[in-house]
Parts: sequence; structure tokens; C-alpha cells
Amino acid sequence: MALSVDSAWYRWQSRWSVEEVSETQLESAPLLSADKERQKYVLDKWRVVFPSNERFQKESEKVCRVYSGNGIRTTKYTLLTFIPQNLFEQFHRLANVYFLFLVIINWFPQLEVFHREITMLPLVAVLLVIAVKDGAEDFKRYRFDQQINSSKTKAYNR
Repeated sequence: MALSVDSAWYRWQSRWSVEEVSETQLESAPLLSADKERQKYVLDKWRVVFPSNERFQKESEKVCRVYSGNGIRTTKYTLLTFIPQNLFEQFHRLANVYFLFLVIINWFPQLEVFHREITMLPLVAVLLVIAVKDGAEDFKRYRFDQQINSSKTKAYNR
């Protein structure tokens, strides 16, 4: 929540005040008091309460819709994008493209060297093993992200 200009000015002025604050002064509203009274209070010992503001609430809801939260996400895949994105990454490797080329050529009867299924086995096995490995690593990242995002933190106010 942003402080108003009045409270920022008050905070700046109060840092230079050295007077002691009594218990009754702590319960009053410093931002609503007169200017001369305001100068003698130390804001660090005050609990400033801002009233519920409907306009601020609406603006806050607009901002929350635009920006994402502060949770971290280090995973590469989601459930919907795992297969297409993993295949896209796998075929960036030259060896996988070579085996795919052999599979495609072997589907033509004039160029067939082995049975079609036998030619596909090395490619499918490599793609499957690497997909399982990438999926397991990504799931570990997901669990670690959940652990970090749900951990408690301490916030220090000045």
C-alpha cells in the first residue's frame, strides 16, 4: 500500500524529532492532527491505519489481474505442452533428425532396407528414454517450486 504525500512528509519530518511519545499520543491519529502537533511525534513508534478505501480496492483488483503473482516457476513443460515441446527439442539434435530421415526413407518400397518397424525402433527408444528423463527432471523442478512457493518468509520493515 502506498503512503500518501502527507504521511511521507510527516515521516520525513518525524525522523528529526527527538521528543518522547506518551501512550496517549500513540493512540491518536497523527495524520489527522494539526501541523504543530504532527511535528512532535515519531512515526517509527506509530501504527498508522489507513481507512478502507473502495477506490483503492478497485484499482488493486485491476492491477492484480494484469500482473502475475510472485511465485516462481522453473519448469519447462506443462501437461499440455510436454509432448510437442519435447519432440521439438529432440529433433533439434542432428542424430535424431538422421534417424527420422531413415524412417521416412524406409517407408518407400523401392528404398526399403529393413522392415519399417525395425527402422523405427532406435528412434522411438531414444525419444522415449529422453522424454521420460526430461519429464522426471521437470517434475522434480515442479515439486521444488511448490516447496519454495509455500515456504514461510520473514518481512522486515524499516
